[in-house]
Amino acid sequence: MSAPRRLLTTACVTALALTGPLGGGFALAGAPDGPRPVPAPQEELTRLGTGTGNFCLTPGATRALAKAHVRLTAIRPARVTGTRERPCVTVPITGGAFNRAVTRGEMYFDGGFDFTRGARHLRVNHLKADLATGRVSGDVRGARPARTAFLAFELDRKQVRLASGKINSGRIAFALTDQGAASFRSAFGAAPVKAGDQLFEGVGSAEVRAPQPSHTQRPAQQTLDVSQ
Repeated sequence: MSAPRRLLTTACVTALALTGPLGGGFALAGAPDGPRPVPAPQEELTRLGTGTGNFCLTPGATRALAKAHVRLTAIRPARVTGTRERPCVTVPITGGAFNRAVTRGEMYFDGGFDFTRGARHLRVNHLKADLATGRVSGDVRGARPARTAFLAFELDRKQVRLASGKINSGRIAFALTDQGAASFRSAFGAAPVKAGDQLFEGVGSAEVRAPQPSHTQRPAQQTLDVSQ
């Protein structure tokens, strides 16, 4: 065999030898390693329209505030409701959203609480309820203004009702948080209600503006009741 033919044959054999492993390598790289997990779909949230939340002082909190000469009033457009023996503040709900299990979402309020003693004020405005954390936060204006988780709550989901285009919360207990008690101390030198003690009892109701997702059993038209 001539030298050129030997060189050509050697080149072909070498090329075939290299092609086998390279081809196999590319095939393995291109093949899937196994079934890949499908990303969980984003959970759809039902949007809230307008409504009202009622926050009523508990009898114990009413007595404690009276003993400390602290009066509960409202920041507009919220308004004072209830009775002298059981003062309440009714706060407009302006929107929000929640998931189907009512374990995640937020609700927004306009106005808030104004606790007063003489010329001193503790104002809690622009309230937001967070379903995941069970906290109601607000812009607190006392001796030192700050955004504060003022109240803690636990929603009893068995009481939540969706009907006639509305969602109703059922009764909710609102306890004063450590930050809420610190806000009272900052404004008045002492907290009439201890951290962890119930300050308000409330209920709320709001319109449901968007239908529930298609996989739910019924279309949702509902109102959310978050009055205290």
